[in-house]
Amino acid sequence: MNEDQQSPSGPFEHPVVTMRNPGDMVDALPFLLGFFPSDSIVALGLQGPRRRQGGTVRIDIPDRSIWPEAAEEVARFLVALSEHRDRTPDAVILYLCRDPAPGQSGREVSEELRPLAALLAAAFREVGIPVHDSLCVSDGRWWSYSCENGTCCTEEGTPVERPGSTPAVAAAAAYAGIQVRGSLKELHRELEPVGTPMAEAQLRAFEEAIPVLVEELARRGGREAVRERTGELVDAAVARFRAGAQEVSPAEAARLVLGLQDRMARDRAAEWLDPPDVEHAQRLWLFLARRCAFPFDTQAAAPLSLLGWTAWVTGDQVTARVALGRALVADPDYTFAQLLYQAVNTGAEPQELCATLRDERRSRQRRGSSRGPGARGRTRRGRRGRCDGGVYRQ
Repeated sequence: MNEDQQSPSGPFEHPVVTMRNPGDMVDALPFLLGFFPSDSIVALGLQGPRRRQGGTVRIDIPDRSIWPEAAEEVARFLVALSEHRDRTPDAVILYLCRDPAPGQSGREVSEELRPLAALLAAAFREVGIPVHDSLCVSDGRWWSYSCENGTCCTEEGTPVERPGSTPAVAAAAAYAGIQVRGSLKELHRELEPVGTPMAEAQLRAFEEAIPVLVEELARRGGREAVRERTGELVDAAVARFRAGAQEVSPAEAARLVLGLQDRMARDRAAEWLDPPDVEHAQRLWLFLARRCAFPFDTQAAAPLSLLGWTAWVTGDQVTARVALGRALVADPDYTFAQLLYQAVNTGAEPQELCATLRDERRSRQRRGSSRGPGARGRTRRGRRGRCDGGVYRQ
């Protein structure tokens, strides 16, 4: 289960938005996250007597069988995030967001999720944090699990206003230049693997590329030669995207994806971090990630991590979290994605790592070498789609 976290220094620090009622809280939520959460638990920490925004944690609503563990995890992560940046929250607002299933009403969703809301409230009480309000958002309406006033919080729910319709929220969003990127489902859909017939052509390209790559790796100095060739292919592809290209061939995509499984080759690819080429590199990583359809879906961890990296560098934390979260779904043990995800979620800044990569690029250019930074990669065996003895991942 992946957690999306935001630092307490959120977009509403200047100017201050006053949320007077649950409707204001629901209206502000997409702007706090940058997207409409779907099938999500969101915990918003509140600080001080004026209940200013603190840290925010979002996770997918898990299977009902692990709701108790998920509730404890949300509480634990919000406390850890808030203490890392400042201090323990003084209160929390909980949001449960889920679209109805076919034939299901929003009210039925709210009742279905009521036990989860109770478990979350209990988990936060256990860590000493009271729940300011607990809300369900479904089918264009909201319900409060905390309010027992049937006048303001009816059984039929309250319609959700158009995002940004609350004057204070609209003003703050305009001031900060915040835009809602669509729903979380839509953001994930942008990263989904291509379907047929593209997937079939790409599958054939992967299957043809693997034995060739294994043969290259088996030669004396093969690993270094493969890394160098991967770097050359990445440089050439970024240059073509800069010139207006929108894609690479299935054969080249297969060779790039497989080559980027090497830690050092991937780290060299991460050096494409400065404007204007970072934009073109980002489009390349997205293209490659979407070519990793089953049974090569685990190979998507490398280009998805690079996509998350470039998004983080350019200040797009929404894309960074989504891409890195999907990288960890593709390969939960992928170290690069784990480290980046933790850095983004704890409010770290990428400048120091950017400086290291720039220095490495300049040093390599002086040496006339295409060796990348980092230590020697490790070889991993896996299911169909991995190069036995060849694809090195970390």
